[in-house]
Amino acid sequence: MYDDFFFPYEKAKLWTGNMVLLSLSNFLLYASLYMMLPALPLWMVRHWYCSYAEAGAAVAVFGLAMFLPGAFNSYLIDTFKRKSVCLVAMLLFVASSLLYPYVATVGFIALVRAVQGGLFSVITMTTGSTLVIDVTASRRRTDANIAFSWVGRFGMVAGLALGIYIYPYWNFHHVVYTCVALGTLALLLILAVDVPFRAPLRTSWFSLDRFLLPRTLWPALNMMMLSAVFGILIAHIYNELFYICILIGFIISLLLLRYVLSYASGRSEVELGQAAMIGGLLLLAFSNSLMNSYIAGVLLGTGIGTTVSRFFIKMISLPMHCERGTGNNTYQLMWEVGMLSGFLFENMWTESHPDTIYWICIGICVVLLLMYEFFTHPWYYSCLLYTSPSPRDRG
Repeated sequence: MYDDFFFPYEKAKLWTGNMVLLSLSNFLLYASLYMMLPALPLWMVRHWYCSYAEAGAAVAVFGLAMFLPGAFNSYLIDTFKRKSVCLVAMLLFVASSLLYPYVATVGFIALVRAVQGGLFSVITMTTGSTLVIDVTASRRRTDANIAFSWVGRFGMVAGLALGIYIYPYWNFHHVVYTCVALGTLALLLILAVDVPFRAPLRTSWFSLDRFLLPRTLWPALNMMMLSAVFGILIAHIYNELFYICILIGFIISLLLLRYVLSYASGRSEVELGQAAMIGGLLLLAFSNSLMNSYIAGVLLGTGIGTTVSRFFIKMISLPMHCERGTGNNTYQLMWEVGMLSGFLFENMWTESHPDTIYWICIGICVVLLLMYEFFTHPWYYSCLLYTSPSPRDRG
């Protein structure tokens, strides 16, 4: 499967001009979003003297709000031009970011986060679930979804590192302005994408189509546990070099998937990924050395990248052909909800039990692995009898 990511010219072209523009926009959008995560709670605590739990709750509202427009997704993109829906949502998302330095209470921060959560849900649905599919040849759409998701992951950790770097040296306003600048660039790139014309369709205004796919529930729950660990780490570790090391780990996992694990089973990938994550967490738990924390970052990046890739492939191979966008959107929703749940948990837990956080993460990884081994993996193979994905999606 990863042959197509590394060698895109062997078949129908994957990296077309439109695909490159969409991917760069996705990178900038995720960098813009994630650079606020480490800076916003710290600014709230220092500016308003609220607790970390209150700040974490205000930030995590974003995840719940992502579900609000979900039932209207199908109506929006079938009734209106998909690119126009995306551009309007991105414009409002970027503009609302300018409100952060000027709101007066934690409640208003939560309201801005809720608005942005709903808008981000619409953006990810129109880009990853529809526009990427629209501009890609039908036999390359799985490859396009995989590539697009990887670019988003790189944007996440780049945004985290950038936010942590900017906030201490300048101030929160500079974080906001950089966030707005990156979001504006992402919007301009979408503006340049040439989307094939599709005639409007008559559809119900309320539908689960392009929102949630219940058939992907079990891999989604596994992935939520994985992203919860990532969210805990985001809230707990404030070091830009650590996240650069996670980015290096992502690159290593991509190379492993291509050159070492290309013929391995999905079970092997998850086992290897969880072993790397647990190794990294043990290193953090037993050592205060900066160098060991960077090694742990590489291990965690390798483990997260390897494991989440397998869960993502399951979530886009289980749907029927016409449900691919819904499977992709389910992945986006569950990743953000899991990550923000972990982020909130750490902000609530760390004030009273700071020394136990890595052991909690290890426990989550162990439960994830056991759940996958004894339930998700066998259940997935039983589902293949009904969905019959292509051979390269199996595993």
